[in-house]
Amino acid sequence: MGSPMFRIDARFLAVVLTVATISGCVGQDEPTPLTSDEVGEVVVTLTLDFKDGASNATNLGSRLVNGSVTFEPLMVEEGITAYRVMEALQIRENFSIEVTYYVGLGPYIHTIDGVSGNDSSYWAFKENGVDATVGPSGLSIMEDTTVSWVLQSIDSYEG
Repeated sequence: MGSPMFRIDARFLAVVLTVATISGCVGQDEPTPLTSDEVGEVVVTLTLDFKDGASNATNLGSRLVNGSVTFEPLMVEEGITAYRVMEALQIRENFSIEVTYYVGLGPYIHTIDGVSGNDSSYWAFKENGVDATVGPSGLSIMEDTTVSWVLQSIDSYEG
C-alpha cells in the first residue's frame, strides 16, 4: 500500500502526462482537400523535383520525368498559402509529406513522398523558380503562381 501522498502524486503525474501528450498534437491535423471557400480564380502550379532522390519516391515514381513532376494546376482563392496548396495536393495526387513545426517559423517540409533531405541535401521551396523569401505557410498566393520544392544539395545554397 502506498501512502496517500504517493497516490496524489501519481494521479497528478498521470494528468500532466495526458495534457502534455494531447497538447503535442495541436496544430498537426490531418490534411484535407480544398474547401469550397478555398477554390477560386487564382492558378497555382506545383512542381516537385526529386533530382537524385527520384528512385526513392514512394508513390510518384512512375509519374516522374527526369526526376520531377508538375501537377495539373489548382484553382484557389486569393490569399491561400503555398503550404495549404501542398496539403491539398498531396491528397489529390496520393503522396505524403512529413513536416516539422518550428515555433515562430511554421512548418518545414523535410520529406516528400518518402524522400528526405539528409546531411547533404534539403527540400528547397521556390516561388516562380526563385528561392522563396518566406516559408510556404508565410507565402500568401495573390496571383497566378508556380511553386516548387526541389531536393537541393546543401553545397548549392547561396543564402
